[in-house]
Amino acid sequence: MNSPADDRRVRKTKKALRQGLVSLLEKKNLKDVTVRELTDAVDLHRGTFYVHYRDIYELYDRMWQEAIEEIREIFRQYPPEELSGGPTPLFRAIMEYAWENRDLCQMFFGPNADQALVRELTRILAEKCAQDWPVLYPRRTFGENEYLPAYVIGGCMGILRRWVDTGMQESPKEMAMLLEGVTNAAVTAGITG
Repeated sequence: MNSPADDRRVRKTKKALRQGLVSLLEKKNLKDVTVRELTDAVDLHRGTFYVHYRDIYELYDRMWQEAIEEIREIFRQYPPEELSGGPTPLFRAIMEYAWENRDLCQMFFGPNADQALVRELTRILAEKCAQDWPVLYPRRTFGENEYLPAYVIGGCMGILRRWVDTGMQESPKEMAMLLEGVTNAAVTAGITG
């Protein structure tokens, strides 16, 4: 059985590898990153890497799978019935997650980001919208017009990308309010338009 110190060391090692990979992905594509380069960057032995991962791709896949599951869990915590006052609490939870996981945001939106990750995140947002919007915006029939949700999701993703690109200077609360304002303006225009 692992001791708490062993578990702490494993978490510290995995965190260092994750941060090291994110840092390298700011400069190059995933296919160009080697295990030696990563372990040298984080001052770990290559053997330590192989205790946890088969290769760079497994580390990368685990990172984004964990992130996607954490985002799905945030969505599960905010069913539409809980958002009758508006989606700000959900937006704030997402922005706080992004704030606390800046390295992952760089992986999602950095210069060498895998567009498959962005597509998966967009797909998850679309699922959430399809599920929640009929409850949140009952006067809008989203089945008749797929353009409005696509517009709002694209806008939200663009705002998140811009926030990451500019160093995340605004607070998660400020960003949540901005996202809600943009979403409400788009939905209102879609209802009256």
